[in-house]
Amino acid sequence: MACLAPARVLLLLTIGLICLMTATGAIVGALLGGAFLALIAAASAGAAGLVGSALVRRRALAGFALAQREAGLRGYAEGIAHGVLLHISVYEAAVFPRSGPAGVTPEERLARRTIAYRMAALEEVPRRVREAAADALAALDEADRTRSQDTLAQLAGVVRQEYARP
Repeated sequence: MACLAPARVLLLLTIGLICLMTATGAIVGALLGGAFLALIAAASAGAAGLVGSALVRRRALAGFALAQREAGLRGYAEGIAHGVLLHISVYEAAVFPRSGPAGVTPEERLARRTIAYRMAALEEVPRRVREAAADALAALDEADRTRSQDTLAQLAGVVRQEYARP
C-alpha cells in the first residue's frame, strides 16, 4: 500500500467528518420533524462542517509545512556534521596509513587535509561540532596518534549528542 502524505490523510479525515456531520444532521432532523427538516438539518450540519474543516485544514497544513521545513534543516545540518566526521576520519587515515608511511602520497594527504578543513569551516556546522573538529584537526596536524584517537572519539560523541536529542 502506498504511503499517505499528511495532507491527504487530513483531507480524507475531514471528508469523513463532514459526511458524519451531514448524516447526523439528517438523522436528528428526521427524528424531530420529518423529511423536510432532515434535509435542512443535513445541509446546515454539512455546511458548518465544511467551513470548520476548511479553517482547521489551513492551520494544520501550515503546521505540517513548518514541521517539514524544520525536519529538512535538521537533517541537512546532521548530514553536514556527519560529513565533517567522515572527512576528518579520512584525513586521519592519510596521516596514519595502515599500509605504512609510503601508502599515502603527500599530495593525497594535503588534499584530504584541505577537504577536512573546508568541511569543518562550513557555516552550517554547529559550534560544538566545529570546536571538536578543530581539536581533532590540530591533533592530526601534530601527528599525535593517541591525542588524535581521543579527539576523534570526542568528535564522534559530540556529533551523536548534537542530534540524538528529540
